Amino acid sequence: MAHARSLPAVVSRSRPRWYPNPWKVAAAVVVLPYAAKFSIFAAISQKETVPYTNRAHRVLLTSSEEREFGDEDFNDWKKKRGKDILGPSDLRTVLVRRIASDIIHGVRRLFPNNGIHDDDVKQGKVVMRPQTGHLNDLNWEVMVVEDDKVRAFSSKGGKIVIHTGYLKHLKTDAEIATVIGHEAAHVVARHSMELLRSIPFYKLMPFSRRAELEADHIGLMIMAAAGFDPRVAPEFRKKIGEIIGDTKLMDYIGTHPSSETRSRMLSRKEVMEEALELYKQEQNTMSSILINP
Repeated sequence: MAHARSLPAVVSRSRPRWYPNPWKVAAAVVVLPYAAKFSIFAAISQKETVPYTNRAHRVLLTSSEEREFGDEDFNDWKKKRGKDILGPSDLRTVLVRRIASDIIHGVRRLFPNNGIHDDDVKQGKVVMRPQTGHLNDLNWEVMVVEDDKVRAFSSKGGKIVIHTGYLKHLKTDAEIATVIGHEAAHVVARHSMELLRSIPFYKLMPFSRRAELEADHIGLMIMAAAGFDPRVAPEFRKKIGEIIGDTKLMDYIGTHPSSETRSRMLSRKEVMEEALELYKQEQNTMSSILINP
């Protein structure tokens, strides 16, 4: 007669618990607060559409709040870096601000004062056009800082900074316009306000590199609309890549895409053709003004 196989005296009916594992505990301690923070931010964020790329994204502040916080943050930055900021009479500041003035003209030409405003969003109106109302009456500020780093950046509310370490590699107005146009494009796209920026290590993620390519695209249109030859931009990106020594690895782990990728994206036929059309229109407008002042 066959006997039934006996069972162990104790049968575990539960899965091993995760919390005795110190690595899992540490991960929970680090991730959970950020997850809670992200959930809160997601709840208060609003949906917008980026000009030119038409990418939908969520932003944290209204345009008026962005301007207010941007002014405060930039004033704090100026106090910290005051001794390094070049004065308004410095020839490098004069040069950069002259080109920045043209770039801002390009922004206003591309995005006239008919954009969608905060009230449109609050009233629940259907938003079909890209939001550009935040550009109206923007307090643009452009500074040059004595710093050897090959760097430029923008911050909330139309603030742009370029380092002298970058300037020394920029040989033409069009190259400077490429840099300032890119930074102005971050302002146009409201990248500093994106919900995704609240994610830890955002700058090392694909979202950050996507934002940089998006700023390249919009910046190309801005510089062209400002009267600078957009064909300079792809070659300029290659040049800077050689100077800073980046590689294709940047496309996977960098805060910015590789210069090769950036140059290739700027050179796309449909993108460059649109930029060249804007450039020719601006050239024709300026010629008409000179002939018929």
